[in-house]
Amino acid sequence: MNNTLIRNVIKKQCSSVKKIELKKNAVIYTDSSGKKFVAKENGENNIINTYNYLNSRGFGYLPRLIYYDNSGYVYEYVSDTQTPKEQKASDIIKMDALLHNKTVYYKDVSLDEVKEVYENLNMKIDNVYNYYDDLVTMIESRNYASPSQYMLLRNCSTIFSCLSFCKSELNRWYEIASSKNKKREVLLHNNLDPSHLIRSNDNILISWDYARRDLPIYDFIKLYKNNYNKYDFSDLYKEYLKSFPLLEEERLLMFIILFIPWKIRFNNSELKMTIEVGELCSYLFTTDRLFMENEAKNTEEQNHKVNE
Repeated sequence: MNNTLIRNVIKKQCSSVKKIELKKNAVIYTDSSGKKFVAKENGENNIINTYNYLNSRGFGYLPRLIYYDNSGYVYEYVSDTQTPKEQKASDIIKMDALLHNKTVYYKDVSLDEVKEVYENLNMKIDNVYNYYDDLVTMIESRNYASPSQYMLLRNCSTIFSCLSFCKSELNRWYEIASSKNKKREVLLHNNLDPSHLIRSNDNILISWDYARRDLPIYDFIKLYKNNYNKYDFSDLYKEYLKSFPLLEEERLLMFIILFIPWKIRFNNSELKMTIEVGELCSYLFTTDRLFMENEAKNTEEQNHKVNE
């Protein structure tokens, strides 16, 4: 964050600043009357365009913008109401579903685009598979395995099982996606986190700097990857689907992306490596539970429709 740039923006909006607080990506300042504001540097997105578009779609859960120029912008500071973290997570997922409902549209998609997604994901899956296959072979060739390496060996079947699942589901996804000439796009918040929802008289969603248009699954993917061990995502996922049901090809693609393990680099301290292997295993087990619980729900609904 360019603090000098932000301070220049503040000076243009407020001639007398009483107090300044530096945050990670923003500056909170108080004017002479005691009123608080938030100043931020402009990112890649034009915040005015984002605000205008959201307001035109009937999505008004935004902080009140009071100043904007090419270098930065200022909005009114809103105090957050103390809320249980589970309630905050539920509120953010409902807000995201509302955002997607307000901004969804169908866009033409070519077979070449579908092939590109397929090939990129296929390449990524193969790359991760080869990485862990080589790593396991190397560890097994040694006379002694460190605690982190031993933990990886004990759980490598889970990693390879997830990658095998991704391969088969990717083929299913391609079969469905390649038969369609349209795809759904929404405006993604693209920085979704419970801390970005401010509960006041009206809920306010902040931090729109990374907003972009793409498939609706990516907001949930980012929220899940950053918070999978903090909330019951099975309930959150069901909550989201109540308001914005995913298409079959969207659901398949989402779980493919979620199930691809990240690469653990064994080049840090043994304690850190052991923790990272444990976190990867926990992530994959949690994701498998999310998938199985919702697959069982889908199967039950399908059987119910057949019986009807």
